[in-house]
Amino acid sequence: MIDKKPVNDATNEEDHSTLKAEMNELKREMRSAKWSAWVDDNKQSLLAGVAVLVLALLVSGLWIENERSHNASAAILYQQALSEQDVTLKQTLLESVNHDFSDSSYGALALMQLAHVDSSHAEAHLNALIKHGKAMQEWVWQARLDLAELNIEQGETEAARQQLAEPTGRQYEQLRHYLLAEISADAAEKEKHLRKALEAESLDEDLKRKIESQLSAKTS
Repeated sequence: MIDKKPVNDATNEEDHSTLKAEMNELKREMRSAKWSAWVDDNKQSLLAGVAVLVLALLVSGLWIENERSHNASAAILYQQALSEQDVTLKQTLLESVNHDFSDSSYGALALMQLAHVDSSHAEAHLNALIKHGKAMQEWVWQARLDLAELNIEQGETEAARQQLAEPTGRQYEQLRHYLLAEISADAAEKEKHLRKALEAESLDEDLKRKIESQLSAKTS
């Protein structure tokens, strides 16, 4: 009688483990059956979702490839325009870049070049460049300075002052202050801008010497 109790306990524990394993397996089968049933019930929706995803990937791939091709064509035409020696043909090519690829950075670059090649319409090209959505900030700063110089040449002092009102990048500040000095009627204001121009970062030695010469003349 003493020996039978441990055997029964062991048997009960074994039966309990077996039952637990069977229950777990049954739960897994039920979950699997539910998942399969859900897939069957939603097969059309799933297929439609996969189709939409595949279509989106295809469209995205085509858009990226088209964008690359678009930019490559713009680059080729722009480089062709830069290498062209005939001014009339160069202008025609740049106008084509600006017209056909106006939504790209090359359209903005073409406007920058057109301002020099097509000088009779320089003001229009520079204003278009300033407003261009793909123009880098540095290009806009340079366009404002170029436009201010053009305004000064034409005697349009107030228009030039408006272009020079906002600070630019440090590499452009020397020219900005020099131009502000050029249109300053007050001697003290003129000297102030010349000194600021001299203190600014210089990329143009000729301009720097011109500034130094003008300041020297004021102090002598």
